[in-house]
Amino acid sequence: MGSLLAYAIPAFIIVAFALGLAFACFVQYRLTSAASPELRLVVLMLVVGIGALLSVALMSRELDDSKVTGAPTYADVVDGFAASRWISLFLIVASFIEIARGWIEERRRALPDPAQPLLFTMLAYYVGTVLIQAVASDVPDFSARSLYVPVVLAAIYYQRPVSIDPIIGAARLVILTLMLGSLACIWLRPDFVIHRPEPGIIPGIDWRLFGLTPHANALGPIALLAILIELHSPARWKTLRWLALLSAMAVLVLAQSKTTWVTMPLMLLFVWLPLRLAREPADADAAGHFRRTVLTLIGLIVVLVLTAAAAAAFDVAGYLEHRVDLVTLTGRTQIWDITLRAWRENVLFGYGAGIWGPERQMEFQMFYVGQAHNQVVQTLGEAGLVGLALLLVYLFALLLAALRNFAASRGFVLMLLMLMLVRCVTEAPMRSEGILSWSTFLHALLLVMACHYAREPRRSPVADRVAAVHAARAGARQRPDRRLDECRGGCASHACYHVPLR
Repeated sequence: MGSLLAYAIPAFIIVAFALGLAFACFVQYRLTSAASPELRLVVLMLVVGIGALLSVALMSRELDDSKVTGAPTYADVVDGFAASRWISLFLIVASFIEIARGWIEERRRALPDPAQPLLFTMLAYYVGTVLIQAVASDVPDFSARSLYVPVVLAAIYYQRPVSIDPIIGAARLVILTLMLGSLACIWLRPDFVIHRPEPGIIPGIDWRLFGLTPHANALGPIALLAILIELHSPARWKTLRWLALLSAMAVLVLAQSKTTWVTMPLMLLFVWLPLRLAREPADADAAGHFRRTVLTLIGLIVVLVLTAAAAAAFDVAGYLEHRVDLVTLTGRTQIWDITLRAWRENVLFGYGAGIWGPERQMEFQMFYVGQAHNQVVQTLGEAGLVGLALLLVYLFALLLAALRNFAASRGFVLMLLMLMLVRCVTEAPMRSEGILSWSTFLHALLLVMACHYAREPRRSPVADRVAAVHAARAGARQRPDRRLDECRGGCASHACYHVPLR
């Protein structure tokens, strides 16, 4: 009888858990079936962002090196608090429901999805690297957590929001909370958000602001993201707009993330300048367009000259020569060398997922290292050349989507991608490190914007200007039937807003 109960109780617990999970999935499906795609994505951005914030805010850490009693490990930063596991489980279950719903709806559509290459290349990269690590790497290993990020990203792909304004608004609120919380903790809990001593570039400041993130290199890109959001879609309330901009600028300076600082002039060069030069008035004022182009180029030249003069005046070259940490990228070159040595043992498929796991940390006495601090090197170490090829294909698909919709998105998709790519130089933001992270937050926002603009019907700038000219000529004092007759008789463009596309 006792042995029977010993077998029956575990079986009963398993069956009860399965039934409870099935009931929870059904309830969640019914609750989300009436929700719009905008609301679903808003909830996702809020959960990921707030979860990433709380996973750091609710843990214990000491960033003042003079008070540290033990060496913190990377797991102390990543694990955060126990509730993050339940939040991740909620997101995974919801994502599977949305994938099933989206797949069924996709089968009903006759037209192909223009954003489909993004889904296929994303799944190929993440699922392909997981399979390589589990089967073909030097030290095979598999963790179900490595599939969390692609499942959530696939659920994002199947959402088709009509408007992206609510999603951007949710991202703005989450980031503003992070910025204000990080600045407030400078006075409330300085040892929790300020790492010292750490000589930075700013004279007189021997510390860096980590804020409510794992590292300053994670805080800096999010501060720049806040600025990009305000420039692309300013908040309706002027007070909120300036609060977001000023707090983000303060955090961007105090975090002293050099890679983020480098990103800003690159965005000016590859995004703002082309948009500025391509902007033409509706009345085709060639003289005005030429004048603005000349002034823009002169302004750019002045900025470059002033930058070079300031570098010469402050002897930046001599400063860099005496800063060994900058030459070695704060010790990252040693981490790269160790990772690449392990990769050379299996060039095609790499070492495996444990390239910087606890055993390797113990072997090299680098308890603070949890990744290769470079996305290319990290992918080579985890999955070899095959994994790197999958990564490059996915990045190329994102780049192609950003360039094809450059004018429609006003460069926003390209700026998000550039922010991700620059982070890849000194970090590995595209690895499956868990859902509740700022890397996943940025990746999710990038995929939302890329899919949204890829699905929008594109019109050429010439067609838009022709439609604007017709709108200006057809004044409010003219009769609607007269405007329609004039348009049908004189408009040679199919993009005219009076005549529906056929």
